Amino acid sequence: MGAHLPVMTRSPTEYLGIPLGEDRVLADWPQIVDYFRYLASVAPCVRVRELGRSTGGNPFIVAIISSEDNLNRLDHYRWIQQRLADPRGLEPADAEQLIAQGRTVVLMTCGIHATEVAATQLSAELAYELAVGSDPRTPEILENVILLLVPSLNPDGLNLVVDWYRRTLDTPYEGTNPPELYHKYCGHDNNRDWFMFTQVETRLTVEHLHNAWHPQIVYDLHQMAVNGPRMFLPPYIDPIDPNVDPILVQQSSALGLAMAAELTARGKAGVVTNAIFDAYSPSRAYQHYHGGVRILSEAASCRIASPVTLKFEELSEIFGFDPKVASWNHPLVWRGGTWRLRDVMDYQKIATYALLTHAARNRREWVRNFYLVSKRAIERTDPPYAFIIPPDQPDPILAFELLEILEFAQVEIYRAKAAFEADRTTYPAGTWVIPLAQPYGAFAKTMLEAQRYPDLRQYPGGPPKPPYDLPAHSLPLQMGVNVVQVEQPFTAELMRVEKVPRPVGCIKGGPATRGYLLPPAVKATAIVVNRLLAAGYRVWRTRRPVVVDGEELPPGTWVVPQAPGLEQVLPPLVSEVGLTVQTLAGTLEVEGYEVRPARLGIYKSWRPTTDEGWTRFVLERYEFPYRTLVDQDIRRGRLRAEFDAIILPSQSARGIIQGNSPREYPPEYCGGLGEPGLSALRDFVAAGGTLIALDRACDAVIQGFWLPVRNVLQGVKSDRFYCPGSILRILVDPTHPVGYGYRREEAGMFVNSPAFEVQQGTVVAHYPFANPLLAGWILGPEHLFNRAAIVEVPLGKGRVILLGLPVQFRAQARGTYNFLFNSIYRATSIPAVIH
Repeated sequence: MGAHLPVMTRSPTEYLGIPLGEDRVLADWPQIVDYFRYLASVAPCVRVRELGRSTGGNPFIVAIISSEDNLNRLDHYRWIQQRLADPRGLEPADAEQLIAQGRTVVLMTCGIHATEVAATQLSAELAYELAVGSDPRTPEILENVILLLVPSLNPDGLNLVVDWYRRTLDTPYEGTNPPELYHKYCGHDNNRDWFMFTQVETRLTVEHLHNAWHPQIVYDLHQMAVNGPRMFLPPYIDPIDPNVDPILVQQSSALGLAMAAELTARGKAGVVTNAIFDAYSPSRAYQHYHGGVRILSEAASCRIASPVTLKFEELSEIFGFDPKVASWNHPLVWRGGTWRLRDVMDYQKIATYALLTHAARNRREWVRNFYLVSKRAIERTDPPYAFIIPPDQPDPILAFELLEILEFAQVEIYRAKAAFEADRTTYPAGTWVIPLAQPYGAFAKTMLEAQRYPDLRQYPGGPPKPPYDLPAHSLPLQMGVNVVQVEQPFTAELMRVEKVPRPVGCIKGGPATRGYLLPPAVKATAIVVNRLLAAGYRVWRTRRPVVVDGEELPPGTWVVPQAPGLEQVLPPLVSEVGLTVQTLAGTLEVEGYEVRPARLGIYKSWRPTTDEGWTRFVLERYEFPYRTLVDQDIRRGRLRAEFDAIILPSQSARGIIQGNSPREYPPEYCGGLGEPGLSALRDFVAAGGTLIALDRACDAVIQGFWLPVRNVLQGVKSDRFYCPGSILRILVDPTHPVGYGYRREEAGMFVNSPAFEVQQGTVVAHYPFANPLLAGWILGPEHLFNRAAIVEVPLGKGRVILLGLPVQFRAQARGTYNFLFNSIYRATSIPAVIH
């Protein structure tokens, strides 16, 4: 056991000089980091490591807390975890020795949603108590548990929230959420990134904690609405992803119930289990596919750090659960009263000690079951046996990105050294193979298969029971990558690939006398095009198929005419991106468009939406320059003088048009676009601008522009039509500039999206006459039959483009990115004959 220093070690309140946990008091991130570094300097059982820097450049830290002896042997215990995580070649007797030596590794993550402030404040208090041994359970915990404590998964957001809270103290706006995203790019969606790994904070956590330590328990502390139960803990409700090992399902249930029992024994009312939250989507639960459990706690919020008083009758039903009713999973009802930040922290602290005590007292059980889950994974014998990714792909770079995601999640990837046959199909050498009998085969399977979500109703024949997140997440469908599921055993000569190579960019063909041809289907072509435009080179697109050197190239093929310096600029550029470019030696004469640099604006509502952040993230990644426009900028008018295209990210019509209420926010953050903003946008389009509406924002444009288009799903009740996040089949017109680069049949994400009946305008993509569902869940699919998904409507000298799908959804739906990119290029495409 480590030595404790109860006299010398100062508490957070003593060290920071603020009463942590009291009403209307918050520590910001520099203060939290300062305290943890101080604690590590005086407490032998605490070590602090900086894993890297956040998106905004703040230190991203973890505190490793255990006995001094354990900390001195961290490498040994990490090696045990890694060996048990992949037990191939490990004899049972050797495994038992490692189980006897191992420690329960607990990863505790706080504050990923920055307005949920309690856990980050608690983290400093908890670390202090463990350091000084103020709880009698501490010695047992430190001896048997290695705690990886992340004080905040979102340091930038904490600073934003604390700054806003301090600025609005003693004003009518005290306790409101900031009027901007609390993560630069993804806001609340930052805990939906645990399989795509797009954000810096996600990657740091996965690389340095999950993959390095393979924790048996991940405790993720959250907060929820103020007027529901006081705290949720597992068991989760159905459905559970069938790819989660049953041992983990039972363990998460048992641990959650133990935590709930401790809270109830301490007189903490309003604790519910087996309600509200499911465990279906891997977007929130990386560890479920890596041998450990994810324990989610959701505590009722106050108003950031300001107390709130609720009457009993003000408690409200949430996801079918009524907090006013006692039941087996909610035995002690909270009767109302004043709810404070300290209450939230106390509930979280009791739950944390219960978890750590369970992890300590059942150390061998946790380590052994971790080993058993891993052993079952490598001994898998059920179909499917593997997934195959053929080398010939419509977008080789997206196929590489899919493999890269699997690789980052420690999935083993193989490549065929020779041709082989699987399920009576022959595949060439170079084919990628992902066998499922491997330690993290469950992750590969859940990401590569097409989900079939159960038809769950609130009662037989009644309305649907909504999933907590999405019923579909299949990456091949979202990314437009051809992947084959293998149902029968097969043999092949395979080679393990430790590092998947990026596609080799090259220029093929003879001398580029006339210029170069770039593929329209590859999304990364946009990077090359945008750099060429920024450098002043001319760029064209073909309107019809053209035949070059005996090969037919599709409409939308990019043509870059030869120009001084291009032969020096293009080769390193395509090599960097991984793009294959074709030379053009002979004469080419075809109708097309010259595409010029677009002056692009993105609307940013003061009612922040994650879609706005994701849109910026995607555009920055593909190097589209843009400017942000807030309500005041648009209301001011004269937009056409400064912009060629404006994007309205997905948001309700009410949110876009009306914005925030003046009762809740200062005047500068209120009012939405209003009629002045809509009028300015109408003038912009009439003068030749292109307005691009994404997903739900289409409703605001249809209403505000009186378009000859109707959203046929508006007002349809969920018992007649329901599609809360599924992947659907769409039929595309690849001859339209917005549809360039696509095949006739594609897949698109649908998240309570619109669908259109078009009186005037051009349909770029529509749903089929039958069977639109590819993955997920849909009720009433006939409401979509032959309805439009993407529409272009001419208006004055300009146009409105309705992208009725979330085409850039969470930076996951990469296969549909080009609908957005093509829409932007459409704004500055000038008809011309390409010579």
